[in-house]
Amino acid sequence: MRKVILKDGSCSWSTIREIKLPSSADFHDYSDISLDENGRVAITSQEDSRVWIGRLGGQKDKGLWDIDALEFIDEDAKVYDFPRSDKCKKKYCNIEGVQWMGEHMLLAVSDKMKSKGKQHFRCFEKDQSVHAFLIP
Repeated sequence: MRKVILKDGSCSWSTIREIKLPSSADFHDYSDISLDENGRVAITSQEDSRVWIGRLGGQKDKGLWDIDALEFIDEDAKVYDFPRSDKCKKKYCNIEGVQWMGEHMLLAVSDKMKSKGKQHFRCFEKDQSVHAFLIP
């Protein structure tokens, strides 16, 4: 996006380009994205309690990107479930943020559990927390 100053002096953002997500990251929702310096990407889904690990192509040099060449690379991408209960039910129901913490570790944060019976009680254990995950 590019910042645009309007005639009245206010500002707005104008879309320059959209980047299509790969089909393997076809989640019901998207809660965050994290990009490391080597172009590795983590995209989380709160509703699906999953994370897509792949790459973003279009990097010229470390820290420099060609906006016209940006694309998600689905080759070798993997989708992981966040850990489940012993009955394979979601425990990490509200993942809101994700950040790379090195080559094999993701740090994730959870939002507050939805109240008034909108979520199962098992979601309470992991709400409003910080979680560290090792990626195989």
